[in-house]
Amino acid sequence: MYPIYMLVNSFGWSVIIFTLIVKLASFPLTLKQQKNMAISQLFTPRVQEIQRKYRGNQAKLQEEMGKLQKEGYNPMGGCGTMILTMVILFGVLDVVYKPMTHMERFDKDTVIEYVVDLSKQVEFTSLVLASEDDLAAFLEHREIEAPAPSANPAVSEISNEQRREIGEYIYVASQMGRNSRAETEAALREMGLSDVIIRSLTQANARYVGFRQELIAISQFSNSPEAFEPLKTLPIRPGNDEMTYGKLVELQKNMIFLRFMDLAAIPQLQTPSSLWIIVFLCFAFAVVQAFIQRMIQKQTMPANMPNAGMMKGMLIMGPAFALIIAFQFPAGAGLYWAISNLFMIAQSLIIFKLWPPERMREEAKARVQNSLGSLEVTAKVTDIDGDGNETVTETKVSDMSKREQEEYFKKKLEEARKADAEKYGE
Repeated sequence: MYPIYMLVNSFGWSVIIFTLIVKLASFPLTLKQQKNMAISQLFTPRVQEIQRKYRGNQAKLQEEMGKLQKEGYNPMGGCGTMILTMVILFGVLDVVYKPMTHMERFDKDTVIEYVVDLSKQVEFTSLVLASEDDLAAFLEHREIEAPAPSANPAVSEISNEQRREIGEYIYVASQMGRNSRAETEAALREMGLSDVIIRSLTQANARYVGFRQELIAISQFSNSPEAFEPLKTLPIRPGNDEMTYGKLVELQKNMIFLRFMDLAAIPQLQTPSSLWIIVFLCFAFAVVQAFIQRMIQKQTMPANMPNAGMMKGMLIMGPAFALIIAFQFPAGAGLYWAISNLFMIAQSLIIFKLWPPERMREEAKARVQNSLGSLEVTAKVTDIDGDGNETVTETKVSDMSKREQEEYFKKKLEEARKADAEKYGE
């Protein structure tokens, strides 16, 4: 995705173009999986017969199913594209959570750590400034001259130097992230800070543990860019002429999609915002994709196919999973999932139009018959003619009605149980 980002200078358009390229490259794989599913459907009568016959013998059941798989039956033949989509999703998530690392290629050992540490100091300062009593206690502890008595220390014009001193002192003195929580709280309490602000500082520090710290730093930079001015003299990489501050400004701008959606932010269910557009698209495209897949399955997959129920369940889970992604991860991941489903809709319609179910079935049948011979299961059906005589005819199980298939398999199961009882005893 990095080369695309360098060309378009937009995280949102990079995600869209990257997803399009991936879907175009994976189209042959998707088509091949559809054809493999059509082949697997030819095995349905044999699968059902094996499952009924060896229901109480798992070892024999697995053995017989293994033979079918050697002949070409693949019950998971349609899951490859979904797995590929999920793998790419995790890759996109890593890019969304680490835009400094992947998009602007900051030096990991120096710049990122410096930016993140500075972000912590900025957040600690904002928390102390929000409390009049805690600010006064800190100024007294540091023997810093307080603002005029008539002024409210929590909202007064404290200089940038004093703001930096507050954040840096709290960060260094408490050594957050290095000491135990008890030692950290003790260091903060020596400054005269209240229990409420101590809990807030501890919670703020905990948010920087894990993969979200780059996004938090960008958010702090957006709120207080003047606090990051020391980065104006720091290069993004050793020996590089580009300064970190300028790159943060550029990165912050590039994370805004269509000028009003911050792809680094996480949509909030309780707070309506422009990011709900991505949430809606994420869910809507997932629903449409599920509807199209269900429509295609009704025309291509027998209702009594062994994994038909699983397929139906996966279609229901798709929209639900889309909502989880939309509300639990940054909007950039939701944008990828929405666009991915949109392109999957286009793929499904193209395949359905150019390779209709009838063509798929005929190609699958010809391919299997050429390599293995006929896969049709034939059944001997006993009837009574008008004179009361028994007649035995052979017919294909696939040509039977659903009720005739149930009666046939029920009879075969009874015969198998009777044979097992005679051989092994009750």
